[in-house]
Amino acid sequence: MSAPVRVVYVTGSGRSGTSMLTGVLREFGLHVPGPEVASDTSDPRGFSEPQWVVDFHSGMLRSAGVRTSDARPIAWHLVDRASVEGDARGQIQEWLTAQVRQHGNLVIKDPRLLWFFELWQEAAVSAGAATSCITMLRPPAEVAGSRAAFYKGGGLVDRVSGWINLMLGTELTTRATPRAFVRYGDLVRRWDEPVFAAAAALGLPMIGPDDAAAVARADAFIDPTAHHVAATWQDVPVPAPLRALADDTWAALDALPGHDDAGTRAEFDRLRALYPYVHRKVAASPARRIARMMPADVVPPGVRQSVAGMLWGTSDGAGRRH
Repeated sequence: MSAPVRVVYVTGSGRSGTSMLTGVLREFGLHVPGPEVASDTSDPRGFSEPQWVVDFHSGMLRSAGVRTSDARPIAWHLVDRASVEGDARGQIQEWLTAQVRQHGNLVIKDPRLLWFFELWQEAAVSAGAATSCITMLRPPAEVAGSRAAFYKGGGLVDRVSGWINLMLGTELTTRATPRAFVRYGDLVRRWDEPVFAAAAALGLPMIGPDDAAAVARADAFIDPTAHHVAATWQDVPVPAPLRALADDTWAALDALPGHDDAGTRAEFDRLRALYPYVHRKVAASPARRIARMMPADVVPPGVRQSVAGMLWGTSDGAGRRH
């Protein structure tokens, strides 16, 4: 009996190393369907994203009125409604079935995929493929700092809130799928250990140390200096309640590579129940409404300090918890 075709989904927030991981998996024979999104200065080695997948997800999110890193808890419901109205399941099924028949084992990655993960999972099963998921993990301050360095639009509160919303949703929606987790720092420092461990856990025999040629190609692909943005909360000042929830979310995520168990999942359930209340508090702040109206590069430093005082009760940020 021949082994089933494998479809591996790579998930995680933008700027968390998903492109790097997908590039490594490609070196071991998993196919990235083309044509692919062109590289740019934010990721010169390439995004490893199928153009069709990115275009499809982007169109569905526009119809739902949802951004890629949307912080609103209701965004999940808006995407579900738009998916039904736009027959997202049918379109994914048609494209994925054709790719499986033509190329066999696949790796699919797009930061927007997590909004539609269950539809992709169902489509792969219908196409006769066995599925699994690898989620990249990176601390929230680093993700927010990296996104601020490479992308325009959105403030730090939006970026951190969006990270919480997406990662909490990703953890929930991938529970029914065989899954593994890889920390960004581990991938950059010594990619083979976390990747081979994930492959073994997911039953991906084509990914392992015995393929010396693939190991050499992956070694050449990984950039050990890729940790360009090592931001901390001092670089990413956000209101204390949001920071505390982000810290708790990261602590739960950081535990997943070794403890994807009932206790950790219960902690995620608690955090998901808490998030709407924290989001409503920071989103309703008068200073938040003012900040949204002014681009950061045109706000004088004195005004920025005044806004910080409105948010944290101090003009110099000294009252923030470090």
